[in-house]
Amino acid sequence: MTSVRLHYGTLFNCALFNSALFLCALLSAFHSLAATADSHPNSHQNVKGPLLSSQLFMQLPNHFNSPASADMDAQGNIYFSSPNFHNNLLAQSGKPAEWPAIGKITPDNALSTWYTFSVNDAPKITQQVAPMGIAWGPDGNLYVADMQMWFEGGVGQSRILRINVEDGKAVDVDVVVKGLMFPNALVWRGNTLFVTDTVLATQAKEYTVSGLYAFDLNELTATQPVTVSRYRHGQPRDPHLFERFVTDGTLSFGANGLTIDDRGNLYTGIMEDGTVHKTVLSHDNHNLGTTVFAQGMTATDGMKWDKATNAIYITDLFENAVYRIDMHGHLTLLARNGDTDGRNGELDAPSEVIIRGNEIIVMNFDAVFRDVMMTNTKTSTPFTLSVITLPADQTSLSRPESNPKAKP
Repeated sequence: MTSVRLHYGTLFNCALFNSALFLCALLSAFHSLAATADSHPNSHQNVKGPLLSSQLFMQLPNHFNSPASADMDAQGNIYFSSPNFHNNLLAQSGKPAEWPAIGKITPDNALSTWYTFSVNDAPKITQQVAPMGIAWGPDGNLYVADMQMWFEGGVGQSRILRINVEDGKAVDVDVVVKGLMFPNALVWRGNTLFVTDTVLATQAKEYTVSGLYAFDLNELTATQPVTVSRYRHGQPRDPHLFERFVTDGTLSFGANGLTIDDRGNLYTGIMEDGTVHKTVLSHDNHNLGTTVFAQGMTATDGMKWDKATNAIYITDLFENAVYRIDMHGHLTLLARNGDTDGRNGELDAPSEVIIRGNEIIVMNFDAVFRDVMMTNTKTSTPFTLSVITLPADQTSLSRPESNPKAKP
């Protein structure tokens, strides 16, 4: 019997069922990159910096042991997901495992638990929940990407959840989309929810197919959830599949982070080739075309567009880095550090940012994929959020020469 262990501590037995074979092939891709890592085509090309450094924003309790994604409400409260993939660290010290949760940080930095998932929120086949990307919907409810692929039996079982909210409090949870593979980031434009799916199909070192889905608010119902049909080569695609990305299979991870600017342009990070793609939308959210917008990173992860600075801020999971991308696709490296446990505010496998005024608040996911391109080599305590403070004068952050290959 063949098994693959991801460093999060979840064990998959590949001989148990066919869907596990897909997952084991996916995970094994991370063990085969040493020979090509030094020649990775996107690493540090024409990028200057870092210009700034990160500081400790907050040390988190065990209840939030893998902060992943964040969004902000109209009152300036930050909400962040924590799938709690690092329960194995707690077990090593005799501490109980923590159910995944959504944390809340007020404008004066008071931390509380806004919602804790339970087995009642989980699919029967896995009995687990993995909240990744989150986004506030136009209906006032919080939408959550529940990524089931890591769990035994979870391939094709991933979902979009809606946490129903009354008076700012979580009331209950509905499943509104089923059948996804690896849902990751969420963003709304009007009444349309866009969702990245990081792995639709993959063959290590040959190809990765990933995608961007679009769902209308009116079809997201608890009584009749949208069921997405499985992506298969040569077969009709699900009508909700809005855009498809095909890359070279280097990491077996494709479309990841997602953001939108005030003109309604979508930006999708493709993790395995270190790029960001721009999708132009019509006024009624039709796809008018997708092009490469920025390149030069190693493993792009979560990102946010900021209205005040008219720029995108994006994490690089493998580099322990945060970049700024201007609206011409030019990169500026804001902060990067070596391998660390993050206790002094260093970046520790950062997965996403949230912008609050002049603060870039960073989720330190602290993941480890055993690959020579990844800076982070060990998952460890403490569990932290970092912050990078933007200067009042941002002239120095404009580096139009830093990424000449980017397409506007």
